[in-house]
Amino acid sequence: MHRDDIPALLVSLGITGLLGWGLVYFVTEWWGRLPKAVALILFILLAVMVIGYPIYALARWSDRYLARVQEARAQGKKAPD
Repeated sequence: MHRDDIPALLVSLGITGLLGWGLVYFVTEWWGRLPKAVALILFILLAVMVIGYPIYALARWSDRYLARVQEARAQGKKAPD
């Protein structure tokens, strides 16, 4: 992990924590009041968001890491850890 990745990691963890807290609050306070069809659609959208966001963040991180490795190889340096 590169030093530049630490702020991005902390922001990602913070966003993930806030999303998790918001989801728990929403389900405990508002879910029972929703019609069944709306609840099903929201469930599918929330599942895509909760599963997809970390995958997307990891893909972006890996693209940046790969770019650093390729740049280091092009300059003849050792690949960053």
